[in-house]
Amino acid sequence: MKHNKKYNIGVIFELLTKQVATGVINERPEISEKASSLINKYFSIDGLLHEELLLFNILLYNQADSHRVASKLLEGTLMSAQIMEESELIKVKETLIKEISEVFDEQTFFKTKIPNYKVYASIQQLLDLSRKKQNSRKITEKIILEETVIDHLLNNTEVQRAKEQYEKNNKQSVDGFTMKLVLEKFNQRYDGQFNPEQKTLLRSFINNDLKNFEVSAEKEIHRVDDVLEKAIVECQDSLLRIKLQDAKKILNEIKILEPSEEVLTRLLTYLDLAEDLQGEVINVS
Repeated sequence: MKHNKKYNIGVIFELLTKQVATGVINERPEISEKASSLINKYFSIDGLLHEELLLFNILLYNQADSHRVASKLLEGTLMSAQIMEESELIKVKETLIKEISEVFDEQTFFKTKIPNYKVYASIQQLLDLSRKKQNSRKITEKIILEETVIDHLLNNTEVQRAKEQYEKNNKQSVDGFTMKLVLEKFNQRYDGQFNPEQKTLLRSFINNDLKNFEVSAEKEIHRVDDVLEKAIVECQDSLLRIKLQDAKKILNEIKILEPSEEVLTRLLTYLDLAEDLQGEVINVS
């Protein structure tokens, strides 16, 4: 049985929530706001799409301990779906799809991969079939779809995926909050004047792009090391020279450390120090 992904209520809601998360993670609030606006508009508690999504989620997120219980759960959900007006549902979905295409690139939006898509498709097709008159061909298809959903209810991996996704998003929120505190501390100390090198490190760390962070960090460590070496050679104050030598030693110790908030903080401080050293004459006490 053919299935149109664009009319799958579970897929639509999943993709909209992904856009909200993507906007937050990539610091693109306009994306989050557009997706949130569509969710609030079309999935309000008294709307048809909200009602269908509730039925969809009963089958997506519940877990049964026996085939009999799974069958009863499926039967009760499909009975509730029967009373929903199919033509009205399609009309509202078409309006929502039109608005999605006006806000996002429709092709890119619906190309996003959905884990367990077979289960998503089977649930939506069963909800749709429950509102149609049956014929022998569709009865056969319905039995196959029912077995797919019942198997899902007995061995529900979607519950674990949702839990893992929640924990991941929650960790990202905590990390984001921590990074805001770090930025506030540096803003207070340096009046928010980050140089381009500092911004590159901050951006890669906040976006969890650790590979790029490590490459940028290594490059900046070498550059700062050269600045410190030059300052040590030129410095005529013995006490200051010792302090610069200690700073150079600590800088090189950072090379062997794993990327962390502490490493980021140290590097930002060293970059600020390098900028100061390059702008001053190191021959005074």
